[in-house]
Amino acid sequence: MPATPTYGHRIPAALEALRQSTSRWIDRRQLEELLGVSKTVAWRVLRHCGGEAGPGGALICDRMALIDRLEALRREGGPLDREIRRHDRLAEFLQRIRPQVLANLTDVARDEQALEMLSSRFQSLPANVQLTRSSLHIDFAGANGFLEAVGALIYALHNDFEKIRDYIEQDSQSSPAKLP
Repeated sequence: MPATPTYGHRIPAALEALRQSTSRWIDRRQLEELLGVSKTVAWRVLRHCGGEAGPGGALICDRMALIDRLEALRREGGPLDREIRRHDRLAEFLQRIRPQVLANLTDVARDEQALEMLSSRFQSLPANVQLTRSSLHIDFAGANGFLEAVGALIYALHNDFEKIRDYIEQDSQSSPAKLP
């Protein structure tokens, strides 16, 4: 187990889920999901908590033994308590700076213009955005005009990626390279 387990703040929720489970055995994948950790960390926790080889060589641990060991980890404190306090301090700090971060966000578009941008499609790109099979040209005036054009293109890619990909990958001899 690591000297300072970073999953410490997730142990109470994991214990609650384990108590509600009806499975007798918990495997690595289940522990990964419960603690939000990597395969390696889940494997280490299982080994530390008395895991044993199960069907197909999978590492498993008796659910009740795992609950007991995780509760003991919570009671022991030490690095786990320090990690929980560190996590709580970080969460508090992020909550404190959130208004400043939100205040610094740039509004690219608002209201109707934002809805229009979100619903951008391949065939309805703004007039200042020209996409051919081999190039992309964007005309803009100022930083906000640039952000609006790029935003519309990004949402068109999100909404119609397959159509854009198919258009770009079409044989260039089949039709002129213009927006359909």
